[in-house]
Amino acid sequence: MKLNWKTTIWTAAAGAAIAAVACAGAWQPVAATAPPTSEPAAPAVGQDGTITVSGTGTVTVDPDTAVITLGVQANAATGAEAMDEVNASSAALTEALVAAGIAEEDIQTSGLNLWTTTDDRGEVNGYQASLSVNVTVRDIAAVGPTIDAAQQAAGPGFTIGGVTFSFADPESVLEQARIDAVDSARTKAEQYAAAAGLSLGDVVSIIEGSATPPLLYRAAPATAVAEDVGPSISPGQLDLTVDISVTYSTTT
Repeated sequence: MKLNWKTTIWTAAAGAAIAAVACAGAWQPVAATAPPTSEPAAPAVGQDGTITVSGTGTVTVDPDTAVITLGVQANAATGAEAMDEVNASSAALTEALVAAGIAEEDIQTSGLNLWTTTDDRGEVNGYQASLSVNVTVRDIAAVGPTIDAAQQAAGPGFTIGGVTFSFADPESVLEQARIDAVDSARTKAEQYAAAAGLSLGDVVSIIEGSATPPLLYRAAPATAVAEDVGPSISPGQLDLTVDISVTYSTTT
């Protein structure tokens, strides 16, 4: 049989090409994979970080607002009689407060109670009723006269539950406290950065907490006050405090 030499040569060449491709695919190098490790990579030199510190600033002011807890109480043979007496006394108390210059919206009922009283044998022998109001006084100088007027109007069942002082517009005076708080935080951050061998950068964030609630004076729990005993009130001063948390950027 006669072979076509052209066809034979082409077939051999094609087979060689296919073998070459297959061989090349078989010997294709594969990149080595590093074994996993549980140790974190070391931070690069100059990598940014942060430091977070607290700062405090305080400003001292004279209080300009007081809240007085005043009340009346009464004892009677029946609950209805005790409540009637308390209602009459509280009405007289409110009228006296308004006459003393207290706005009606600054008088708020804060408590109303009725309970039984007992004798030495534990048997019920009557009832005691009480009512208390929170009175906001916006003139510190008027605190004493306001209490006097309320006492005279309410009679022997008059009670004082406490007095607190505050500053009506703290935002008007807190600027310096905030400046001092930022300075305080900066000083701390510089000390920590120096101790850690870091360079302190710019402020990343500032978060302000609540100001310290002012509570300068509080009387004893509600008790009857004798008519010839006048109140002695000393408002003193208030410390308004601002607490902040500041985060700074750092570099190594």
